[in-house]
Amino acid sequence: MLAMWVPELPFQLACGRDGGLRGRPLAFLNPEQPRTPSLWFVNRLAKSEALAPGMALDQALRRSPGLKVLEPSPQVWWEAQADLAQCLQQWTPQGQLGRLGEALVELNGTQRIFGPLADTAERIRRELAQRHGWDSHGGLSLSATAAQFAAHAEHRLERVAEGAEASFLAPQPLRRLTELSPRLRERFHRLGLWRFGDLQPVPLPVLAELTHPALAPTLHAQVCGEDRPCLPLLTERPSHAHHRWRLQPPCLPEETQLASRCLRWLWAESRSPRTLQLRWWDVDGEPHGWRASAEDLAAPPLALVRRIEASFLHVATRRQLVREVELHLTWGLGRATALFQELPMQRLERLEPVLARLRRRFPDQPVLPGWMGLGA
Repeated sequence: MLAMWVPELPFQLACGRDGGLRGRPLAFLNPEQPRTPSLWFVNRLAKSEALAPGMALDQALRRSPGLKVLEPSPQVWWEAQADLAQCLQQWTPQGQLGRLGEALVELNGTQRIFGPLADTAERIRRELAQRHGWDSHGGLSLSATAAQFAAHAEHRLERVAEGAEASFLAPQPLRRLTELSPRLRERFHRLGLWRFGDLQPVPLPVLAELTHPALAPTLHAQVCGEDRPCLPLLTERPSHAHHRWRLQPPCLPEETQLASRCLRWLWAESRSPRTLQLRWWDVDGEPHGWRASAEDLAAPPLALVRRIEASFLHVATRRQLVREVELHLTWGLGRATALFQELPMQRLERLEPVLARLRRRFPDQPVLPGWMGLGA
């Protein structure tokens, strides 16, 4: 497995837009807009000057006069995370995104296509640097935990040989295992278990008594470097699309720019929308939703986005601040293409690109997809 890590991705994006920010202490302003402005994220240079997240802005500027405070742009960061996934999809279909700037992909089985795994990992790192200008690090190991820790060693590519996973993980402190709850970590500390190497000799039945029996096998595999998870697909399911974005700080419903976003996605796809579901969450975490009807989906894109926004504004009143929006779409026939597809379905699939060109040429006229006549 290969773990890729782009350290401080938000700050790398900011430095890519403005080269004058490189080599300076940087921080992002807290978007929650408290009564006293405070810092949200700080980079390493700022941390070296004793700055920390949550510190009051005036106190931080007195401590570090050269600090540059930036406006947060979470949606740009989420889109960069999506770009990272798209870049990795060119090398392997299996993978999983972690925290911002982190990803774990399965490279085993790609040797016949791309060559040795270490060379493939180095090519991926170079591609991220050439395409996006990102400085990234990689960790290569059979163990997912060892690969992630190797990536955080901040070498260009850290490789953990087969059979050396346990010795590599032994000196790591247990606090680096994010899946371990603080309560269990404190229990281990009272027993004198501070590092991975302290837990490795503990038999599994004893570990099951110290923790939950269902958690013990996973924890034992992680500390011994024997975890070999089956990663999901990086790509969306065939004929499905999923768009999600966060609004930071939360804004009023009419400020979400929902219609322009939906129109861009509807025109970028070469197939007809089969289903459309909109979900959003307010600042209190309360979920809301709306599903387009068949009549809505048959409307032209310009009319469809107006109906989406009107339905959204009808439910999301002005008293609600929107924090997160999610759009689920299925395209074309709404299902994966079978190996032996029926002749009518083959013809309908071939018609979809033509329908897309007609929708772009006549945006104010309805262009009905072929599958609407299947019921008749």
